[in-house]
Amino acid sequence: MWSVVVALLVILVVFCVKASIRPKNFPPGPPCLGWIGSLPWIDVRNLTRSFLNLSQKYGDIFSIFVGTKPVVVLNSWPLICEALRRPEFSGRPGNFSGTFFQKGKTGITTTEGKHWSKQREFLVTHLQGLTNSKGFEEVIIDEFNDLKGDLARKKAAGQTVSYKLNVAIMNILWNLCSGRRLHSQQQEFQTVYECIDKITQFMSRAAIFSFMPILTKVLPESVTNIERGRYYRNRFHEISEKWIREHRQEYRGNRTGDLQDAYLEKVNAGEETFTEQGLAAILRELFVIGSESESVMMRWAMRILSCNAEVQEKMMDELDRVVGEGKDVTWDLRNQLPYNEAVMKEVQRFADIAPTGLIHKTLTEVDLAGYNLPPNTLVMANFSACHRSPKYWKTPEEFNPRHFLSDQDQLIKDKEGFLPYGVGPRVCPGAELADMKMFLILTNLVKAFILSLPEGDDGEMGTQFDVGTALLRNPKPFRTVFTLRN
Repeated sequence: MWSVVVALLVILVVFCVKASIRPKNFPPGPPCLGWIGSLPWIDVRNLTRSFLNLSQKYGDIFSIFVGTKPVVVLNSWPLICEALRRPEFSGRPGNFSGTFFQKGKTGITTTEGKHWSKQREFLVTHLQGLTNSKGFEEVIIDEFNDLKGDLARKKAAGQTVSYKLNVAIMNILWNLCSGRRLHSQQQEFQTVYECIDKITQFMSRAAIFSFMPILTKVLPESVTNIERGRYYRNRFHEISEKWIREHRQEYRGNRTGDLQDAYLEKVNAGEETFTEQGLAAILRELFVIGSESESVMMRWAMRILSCNAEVQEKMMDELDRVVGEGKDVTWDLRNQLPYNEAVMKEVQRFADIAPTGLIHKTLTEVDLAGYNLPPNTLVMANFSACHRSPKYWKTPEEFNPRHFLSDQDQLIKDKEGFLPYGVGPRVCPGAELADMKMFLILTNLVKAFILSLPEGDDGEMGTQFDVGTALLRNPKPFRTVFTLRN
């Protein structure tokens, strides 16, 4: 009996030693302890704090093991920009969260090569067209006016904003994709909202399976929640495919504007990589990834503003001077509103909602910072190392819009250390449109309301470091008082 135990221990030790051997001339880092990798050195709920500690020991580039897979972590703005701007770093691993959600590598987020480049080019072109569309700007302002009415009706001492924000964000996306909006009480809206909410919760909790897929085999589904995730995934697949069927039935080739029409035109023309399945995948990514990231950012913005009355006053002074009373703030006025623009950018820096972004993969063997990375090496960018670096920010741990203003109070547009949407070929395809939505909603919100804290709120702007919130940095739950101006 003891000989068997000893033999198993020897095998385990040999396995751990072999697993800890990094490729030749590979970035250093903590050891690998078999299947648990470098877990003892990492707080999965707060990766950025763990990376800060490790960078103090190993430098701006190091590697960790997640399971038995080595992952290179980049921890400085110059290094991140140098790497991610190179096409060799534009690959995507077949991670569990993305492929499970899409039933394989499809869409834009998890694909690479010709399919990815053509699909991404289409989406970027379409979304950039919307930022120049007065009609789509009116859609955003209409949704804001509905949100404004909803917020104004409740006179209680503080209200939560998550659901109300999500209704506006989803209806803007619905219009973008289908050319229509839904009432939040309609069954279809409620079903989509539930699916997105459950899918994002599952994807966040299931991130570890991307590196340790063996867990999906050895742990019961009551623990992994895969059965529940599969149910909502399949349900949302059915919904997205139904949207396309209905859109096709109504399509006569004489409509323009919404994303489905533009994509179906390419499908009908037989263009390479364009299929109805590809359209469904893009729709799911827009609703799940797009809506969740926008919701988290807007919640941070409202929390930050409610804790900074002086910032609101300065925003309002500029809005009064440039826009005037009784008028909506419009996108074409942004260049005349440098302080408001600086607030938007500082919200993005301070909130830092995607501290590590999505993982990249090397497509070929590459050299970086004196190290050699073999093909298919996983690479993670620690954006928080940029957004919290005293090298680029006078007060990195404080909310300070002056970070983006020159001595002459002009907006600094290309600020070193600022990467809210990533960088390089994989930069967020909807970055400009997301900026437009955030600007229009927040400036018009401040023009309409004074945001303040309810009684008993000490104004802490903390992060919700709970299991299942590691992919996106969420603010702690909060309530906000909305007082109508005038």
